[in-house]
Amino acid sequence: MGTTSGTSKYVAVREHLLSRIQKLEAGAQLPAEPVLCEEYGVSRITLRHAVDGLIADGHLVREHGRGTFVTEPQYRLHYRERFADEVKGFHAQQTEEGASVSTRVLGQRVTRAGEAVASHLDISSADDVVELTRLRFVNGSLHHLVVTWLPLALFPETAEVDFTDDSLYGHLHRVHGVTLARQDLLVSLATATSVHADELDVPLGSTLLTIASTVFDGDERAVAYGTSHFTPQNSEIAFGLHG
Repeated sequence: MGTTSGTSKYVAVREHLLSRIQKLEAGAQLPAEPVLCEEYGVSRITLRHAVDGLIADGHLVREHGRGTFVTEPQYRLHYRERFADEVKGFHAQQTEEGASVSTRVLGQRVTRAGEAVASHLDISSADDVVELTRLRFVNGSLHHLVVTWLPLALFPETAEVDFTDDSLYGHLHRVHGVTLARQDLLVSLATATSVHADELDVPLGSTLLTIASTVFDGDERAVAYGTSHFTPQNSEIAFGLHG
């Protein structure tokens, strides 16, 4: 399949897969990942993100150990948005808008990726990652709690860098030359756990806006995965799309 690199390749695969599965009966199984990668001439991570998008939209379901199957049409529980132009980190975005951003680092450690994080970073579940937990403040007011995971093999020094007054993505750009090219977002609602309740000062069990984000560089390499939980007063986001 002739496509260009980056977003257009992902879009082409996703659209072709959608057209393909719409002709199949519910319960039909998709070919294995290696087969589809060879068929479309794309990397595993590009194919996986195309399939993940169709899963999020309710067209497919993935069953562990069995494969990926066509499902009945259903109401959408998640909303996924992708930015095809400039991607900025939270610190840079807020600072450019004239806000003052500060950070309280709650935790910074090296740990095993585990299956969930590894699937987003396209690494082995046994690989080590840097887990960075932070509270972010805007103009002195608590804004959100974010946990970010980065591959230790790519960015080993992030296990020790003080990010209290520094931008994480600014650091990756300065030290490693990382340019953010794409950001995949999954927006959902979550119930506040005891950790969320303590750190965000909200009632246990209250509803929080949650955003899971995977950031890629220009080579379609996943450089960071994170989840952000927003305080009720900040449970609003805005998307700017360009045609």
